[in-house]
Amino acid sequence: MPKSAFADEKLRQILERSDENASFTIGDQAIFNISLLRSFYQDSQFRFLWHTKQGRPNAMALELVDTIASIDDEGLLPNDYHYKLLQELDTLSEIDRELVLSDAFLTLVSHLKAGKTDAQQIKSEWKSIPKARDPSPQLIQLVSTQSLSKVLADVRPADARYAVMKQALISLRKLTEVEWLPLTLSPVIKTIGASDPRIVDIATRLKLLNELPPEWNNTVYDEELFAAVKQFQQRHGLKEDGVLGKESLKALNITPTDRVRALTVNLERFRWLDEKLGNKYVLVNIAGFYLRVIENNELMLEMPVIVGREFRKTPVFSDKIRYLVMNPQWVVPTTLAVEDKLPAIKADPNYLKHFGFSVYEGSSRTATDPNDIDWNRVTKRNFNFRLVQDAGPLNALGQIKFMFPNEFDVYLHDTPARELFAQAQRDFSSGCIRVSAPLLLAENLLAGTEWNVDRIKLQLSSSETKTVHLKQVVPVHIEYWTAFADINGVMNFRADIYKRDAVLYAAMQQPLF
Repeated sequence: MPKSAFADEKLRQILERSDENASFTIGDQAIFNISLLRSFYQDSQFRFLWHTKQGRPNAMALELVDTIASIDDEGLLPNDYHYKLLQELDTLSEIDRELVLSDAFLTLVSHLKAGKTDAQQIKSEWKSIPKARDPSPQLIQLVSTQSLSKVLADVRPADARYAVMKQALISLRKLTEVEWLPLTLSPVIKTIGASDPRIVDIATRLKLLNELPPEWNNTVYDEELFAAVKQFQQRHGLKEDGVLGKESLKALNITPTDRVRALTVNLERFRWLDEKLGNKYVLVNIAGFYLRVIENNELMLEMPVIVGREFRKTPVFSDKIRYLVMNPQWVVPTTLAVEDKLPAIKADPNYLKHFGFSVYEGSSRTATDPNDIDWNRVTKRNFNFRLVQDAGPLNALGQIKFMFPNEFDVYLHDTPARELFAQAQRDFSSGCIRVSAPLLLAENLLAGTEWNVDRIKLQLSSSETKTVHLKQVVPVHIEYWTAFADINGVMNFRADIYKRDAVLYAAMQQPLF
């Protein structure tokens, strides 16, 4: 009997004897996908996928080993895909090699398709529709195409930003052995022509980060270094003033190792995401404090936003903007009413009147005179009121809110506190997203309808509350990126305001074996 036929028969015997409920190991490593492997090889009549007729690893097998060897370029761990065993292919039997290679392929495909980790198990504030994780179709595709590179390319995120982030990870990993001693955070360097003993170290870092040409050679804060600092500030979400103050110096102190970790977790977030964003959609990056409107892969509109504070985080999820409300009232959520408004009411008897609030007791539709209520006897436990703020210049929602009803009661809206948009880090809200240019956003979303900008302005100038439904719903994606490639393919980094990166990185580093 030819060796290959004997091997096929032996493979059948091994798989058919494997217990559905028992672990299956090769060496000291578990074979995770034994059920999928049993089905696949039964359907393929136990033909080998990874071997030549002579029983040697074929070109695809060797390509898979090379791919896994460099998979840390995408923030994944080679040893999660049997790399220890794959380095010793010649010591394995033909059957063991076949099963180890197939199992490594299946696990790798699953992770590239949907991530190694589960988004909702890592953080409850990340609500996403689970992506299809089953790697079986790719194993069948591999049989038909005999092209490992094509199959893996098809399951990786197709967005060009993923490739930019991957390349940034490769580049930054090369810097992890460079000494990166902390720069002192004072005094401030702000004047062109200034001298400071830190200038040389600052310039060295900016050269390594490709912000400053390698041929730059000076000992003072000249115009070229000033421009490089501004570019660095822009990429890190800092005030772009060229002043090397505390925040800019802290950003320069972040080591390449820390940046590698940030890229590792953000590449994983990319793998979590559904790539069907829509032809036109609104994207909010919580950590980046910005909103973008994208249409046919073109940036149509961008603006600063204000997001939730650390203890009232803006959640991550996707939905569809369905309608706008102009001159909205604000029905204060109960949590905010008892935690924020009740202390303010007790401190200032005129608070409700000054800010235009009506008070309703229980489910009553008739307003109660707030002066008839002994607020000092009202507590969080017995609070039984609805607070409704009238439309107007002091309304917390401003002049427009953009509605996509959801379980979090989060939406986009205007704000009277416009001075906060001048801050670089803008986590001031109670969870909703305040937009800096609501009129521009409304004009964009209502384009092609009778609601042109003049009609919108006319409506806003009145005191009438008006609900306007979009002609076609627009997807909105609220995301959290601390490292990302912008629309021009330039890498950006942001502070981890919700302290999520460390938790995800720890989960990413947990070995499967």
